[in-house]
Amino acid sequence: MNSDSRAENQSTADSGHNVVLVGIDGSDQARHALERAIDEARAQDLTVRLLGAYPVIGVGDPGLEMRFTEAVMKENADHLAEARQTVEAAGLPVEVVEAGGDAAKAVVEQSGRAALVVMGKRGRGGALRGRLGSVSAAVAAHAKSPVIIVPEAAESRQSERRGGAGDFALEADGPVKADQIDFTGRVVVGLDALGARSPALGKAVAYAQEHGTALTLVSVNGALSGTPAWFQDEFNQARYFHEADQKLTQISDEIAAQHPGLTVEHHIFVGRPARILMNATHTADMVVVGSRGIGGFRGLLLGSVSQAVLENAAGPVMVVPAHRS
Repeated sequence: MNSDSRAENQSTADSGHNVVLVGIDGSDQARHALERAIDEARAQDLTVRLLGAYPVIGVGDPGLEMRFTEAVMKENADHLAEARQTVEAAGLPVEVVEAGGDAAKAVVEQSGRAALVVMGKRGRGGALRGRLGSVSAAVAAHAKSPVIIVPEAAESRQSERRGGAGDFALEADGPVKADQIDFTGRVVVGLDALGARSPALGKAVAYAQEHGTALTLVSVNGALSGTPAWFQDEFNQARYFHEADQKLTQISDEIAAQHPGLTVEHHIFVGRPARILMNATHTADMVVVGSRGIGGFRGLLLGSVSQAVLENAAGPVMVVPAHRS
């Protein structure tokens, strides 16, 4: 049997991009993701689209295949019905899509008709089958719209911050250990050499505005990681700080001019970019990363920094698709 998608109201489900898509599989992770999707729908005036996928098998026994399909379709429908009740109780418009076949493929296909996708970090291996689950990883790498990966409720903010000895922020008053920077009430976006041209920056600005939070730009010089202590001692921190500060101040001023009500600040770090952004997830309202950095290998859809942040995040992370040539 080929993979297929069925919407209860196909004309509505294909009507535009004003939806937040959330994967449903009956797990606690999916329920946690649904709560986040409801919050995003309220903040961005979106319809909640529920997607449940069920597996399709071929074992050469039509009777057995039929009984299996009926069982998993019923399980899938029950999960979707429960989720629909939750959304309706929140007073939001809701759509339901059922898909047969690969769950990640179904979400990716639907992502092209959504403003945003919300996924739990790991599924239960149930109707939406798959440390970062295989479905969530595939969706983050291939989705056509931004994807928010929500950590397990039990691990959110509870895992230990991992500040490396060489990770520090260059502040105006001197270096500060990276794990001492508090991003509470802020949307954090990591910028690489793309700077203002980064797709992640535009999404971070919009998200901060929609949620009434401040925006923090983060720049990391990772070139010193692993270098000898004597080299780091002779590294001209003042010059690097001045150059990076000028660049980030210019970007911040441009954003502030375009969005007068938005508070924009920035921090300059030296250390490992993935570890610094991962630590930011412990306090930030949201950390926004691009699916691939400017140094990404051709054909590698999820960059090493983004993947490492997702694997170890203690809070929600938004992955923004890179512009494809």
